[in-house]
Amino acid sequence: MRSLEGRLQLGLTTSLILLIGALWGLGHAALHRGADAFVLSRLEHDADALIGALTRDSDGRLVLGEQRLTPVYHQPYSGHYFVIDSPAGQHIRSRSLWDSDLQGRALQPGESAVWRAAGPTGQRLLIRGEGYQLDGGNLVLVVAEDITPLEQNLVDVERLIAVVALGGLILMLLLQRLILRRTFAALGSVYRDIGRLEAGQTVALTERVPTEIQPLVRKLNRLLVLFGQRLERSRTAAGNLGHAIKGPLSLLRQQLQDPALALDEEIRQTLIEQIERLRRLAERQLKRARLAGAGGVGLRFDPDAELPTLVQLLQRIHAPKELAIQLAIDTAGSLDADREDLLELLGNLLDNACKWAAGQVRCRLFADGDELVMLIEDDGPGCSPTEIAAITGRGVRLDEEISGHGLGLAIANEIVAGYRGRISFARSPALGGLCAEVRLPLGDGQREDQPSIKAKP
Repeated sequence: MRSLEGRLQLGLTTSLILLIGALWGLGHAALHRGADAFVLSRLEHDADALIGALTRDSDGRLVLGEQRLTPVYHQPYSGHYFVIDSPAGQHIRSRSLWDSDLQGRALQPGESAVWRAAGPTGQRLLIRGEGYQLDGGNLVLVVAEDITPLEQNLVDVERLIAVVALGGLILMLLLQRLILRRTFAALGSVYRDIGRLEAGQTVALTERVPTEIQPLVRKLNRLLVLFGQRLERSRTAAGNLGHAIKGPLSLLRQQLQDPALALDEEIRQTLIEQIERLRRLAERQLKRARLAGAGGVGLRFDPDAELPTLVQLLQRIHAPKELAIQLAIDTAGSLDADREDLLELLGNLLDNACKWAAGQVRCRLFADGDELVMLIEDDGPGCSPTEIAAITGRGVRLDEEISGHGLGLAIANEIVAGYRGRISFARSPALGGLCAEVRLPLGDGQREDQPSIKAKP
C-alpha cells in the first residue's frame, strides 16, 4: 500500500479494533466475575443460615429446622438448592430438588470449592461446597443457585455494549477519516503551487505548510533556485561565448584574406570555411539566447504572447528582406509545454523559412483531435523529394550560400521526437515553397517520463 492516508487509516483502524477487542475481553471477564462473586456471596450467606438451622437429636442424627429455611428452598425447581452429607451416610436435600439430586464433593472441615453443573430441567447451576465440623462431627454442605436468568441478563448487557462499541468504532473511523482528510488538505497549497510551477505561473513553492514537510519544501525551493541559476548561467555563458569569439574570428578571416599572407590557396580557403563555420555557430548561440529572452518567464508556452515577439525578432534578424510573416493561432489558450523547447522548435522552423522565403512566411497553430499541429510555409524555391528526404539530417544544408550551418532542422526534429510527435516536409500548396508540418500529442496520453502538450483554457 503506497498511500499514506491508506496506511494511517489501516493502522488506526487496526489499533482501534485491537483496543476495543481488548476492552471487550476485559469487560466480559470482569462482568462475569462480578456476577459470580455476587451469587457466591449469597450462597455463602445461605450456607451460614443452613448451618445455623442444623442440630443433632438424641441419636446424634442431623436435624434441620424447616421453619428457619427460606421459602425458595421449598418450591420445586426454584433454582435454589442445597444438599447436606455426613460421613455417617446421612443425606439431607432441599425440597426444591424434588426428585433430583446434587452431586457433592468430599471436603474436609474448612475446605471449600466452587464449580458449575447442570441442574434440574437443564438449569445452569453455580455450586459452592464447604466442609464443616458440627458438635464433634463432620459434614459437607453444598449450596447451588440457577444462574441462567443472570447469564441471560449479562448476554443482553453485552449485546448492548457490543452495539454501542460498534457504533463508537464506526463513528471513530469516520471521525478519523475526516481528521486525515483535513490534515492532508493542508497540503493542498503545495499541490496547487506544483501545478502553477508546471504551468510557469510561479517559480517557488509556498512554505506555509505543516511543520513536518516544511524542510522538504524548503529544499525543493533551494533546488529550484539553484537549477534556475545554473540554467541562466549556461545560457548567458553560451551567448557571451558566441559574442566573444565573433571578433577574433572576424580578425582571423580578414588576415586570411590578406594577399600578403603567404598561404597555399587551397589551405587558405579551407581555413576561411572553418572560420566561417565557427562564426555561424556563434551567431546561432546568440540567436538562441535572444529567442530564450523573448516573452515571459516560466514553463508555460503562450502562443498569443510568444509568437508575435518571436516574429518581430526574426524580422529584425532578416532585416534586408521585406518579409511578411503571417500568424494564425487557433489554440485553446496557453500550452503546458517547455517554453524553451517550443520557442527553439518554432524559432528554427521560422528562421529556416525566413532564410529561403522570397517575401512571405505563414505560421499556423491549431488542434486536430488529440494533436497540436504547427504549419510553417514559405514562398521560397522549395525542395525536391530527394532533398526533403535528407533535410533533417544533422549538418545537411541545401544551399551553402544561405546563412546557417545545417543544425536547425535536425535540432527541430530531435525536439519533436522528444515529445513523441512527428515532423514532415512537403511543398506548400498555397505559397509554393517548403511546408513544415509538426504534430505533437495533446493531453495526458504520454508516459510519465515523456513530455506532452496540454491545452489550457
